[in-house]
Amino acid sequence: MNHFLKISQLSRQQIESLVQRSLEFKQQRNHPSYSQHTVANLFYENSTRTRVSFEMAAHHLSMSVINLDLQNSSESKGEAIEDTIRTLAAMGIKYFVLRHKQEGLQQQLANNIGDAVHIINAGDGTHAHPSQAILDMTTIIEQKPHLDKLKIAVLGNIKHSRVANSFQNICSKLGVGELVLVAPELWQPHTLKYGRITASLVDGLTDADVVICLRVQRERLLEEEHLDLESYRHNYALTQQSLAYAKPDAMVMHPGPMNRGVEIDSDVADGAQSFILDQVTNGVYARMAILDALIKHGS
Repeated sequence: MNHFLKISQLSRQQIESLVQRSLEFKQQRNHPSYSQHTVANLFYENSTRTRVSFEMAAHHLSMSVINLDLQNSSESKGEAIEDTIRTLAAMGIKYFVLRHKQEGLQQQLANNIGDAVHIINAGDGTHAHPSQAILDMTTIIEQKPHLDKLKIAVLGNIKHSRVANSFQNICSKLGVGELVLVAPELWQPHTLKYGRITASLVDGLTDADVVICLRVQRERLLEEEHLDLESYRHNYALTQQSLAYAKPDAMVMHPGPMNRGVEIDSDVADGAQSFILDQVTNGVYARMAILDALIKHGS
């Protein structure tokens, strides 16, 4: 694994290894030291959880971290991202965590630059968010390891969600028993990578072992996609009443940031079944596992 770009490029063995390594890092106090390596965070979209967790992951591995100030970088003068990466690579930086609104950019850069650097996709448009899929599956496996027996429901704006795309791929690779994507017709994708889709909240949540609630992404909605948020909330919000359709021990998850009172109620987000903060915690260890795998591949 020279780059970490999308789940579909990984084998089942590679995914399982990353999940297992994540859990090992969580249990260990002594972590390997990669002090000779530097990672650069290039976030062209706003981020809290992903950027900070990659930074913390690098620090736990004793790596130096450069958070590029893009507003004051040469990119603001018109420098191409590829030239920025090549420039930083000439300074000795080999690991790049990149988030960008352009779909497929990380793959394009990996193809153009080759093995000289290691590119990690921290989200590209509505296409993929592979590190989120690793941390989500780590969180699930930690509690419910028999994936072939689980029903997992993903609820919300499936059409615009890179989280949902990567999660479909990881469920396919690992053989999740049943994956149900729940969304109004307007937000249903044209094609599915795995599982089935329904517009019925009751159908999707009934007997679910895991419920993943997605954020209503106002910034990704097309102008012609007019959806009444009150109507959406009435029909699709994750509330105590709707959660009751799932199994009593169902896990509640959300990739964040949450719109409380829109797609999820606070008493659910903060309730006993919530593993939302566990996802945040596991995000650090999952991203440690990703960095660790790339470093070992390159050594």
